[in-house]
Amino acid sequence: MKALKKNPEADLRLRYKKSLETGLIIALLLAVILLYSFKRFETGLQLPEKPDITIETVDIPQTQQIAKPPPPSRPSIPVEAEDDELLDDVTIEDTDVTFEPTDEAPPPPPPEEEEVYEFFAVSEKPKIKHKETPVYPDLARKAGIEGIVVVTVTIDTDGTVESAKVFKSLPMLDEAALNAAKKCKFKPAKQRDKVVKVKMNIPFHFKLRG
Repeated sequence: MKALKKNPEADLRLRYKKSLETGLIIALLLAVILLYSFKRFETGLQLPEKPDITIETVDIPQTQQIAKPPPPSRPSIPVEAEDDELLDDVTIEDTDVTFEPTDEAPPPPPPEEEEVYEFFAVSEKPKIKHKETPVYPDLARKAGIEGIVVVTVTIDTDGTVESAKVFKSLPMLDEAALNAAKKCKFKPAKQRDKVVKVKMNIPFHFKLRG
């Protein structure tokens, strides 16, 4: 069998190498032509010379402040006396001060009122030693009135009732409850180991027997 031979003109590799070399030569020629075609640019501008600057130090004397003179004093105006002899003769008489004792002494200051504590505010509560039974009023018994009367009492430091007032009222039974509350006896209350006055409520029950 006869071998085929490739035509050199149809070989693309050989044509590519020749085309590359031709392109490089043309590019170099164009670069040289452009370089010599532009004229050299020169300017005749010259920068001014640097001036010679010298710095001198000058001592400035300190300024002195002139104090203002004090204002002139006002001239004194002499006052003419009415009579010179009268001035020499005037004397001040001696006065004797005597303190006379008085029998009336100032009244003593009023005694300070003791603080009254509430029942819940004391450290040791008052305890009832004797509770008086109220007398049932006849009118209330005949009217068939029953119920509870609450009385607020102020207990003194000795355990007695100092004052009493009705806290919860019931008609025709209040007076009997107040009289009974004033006759009650208590062990006094204490606040930090000190006997004090205290307020508390006492209920009184009124009930008719069936």
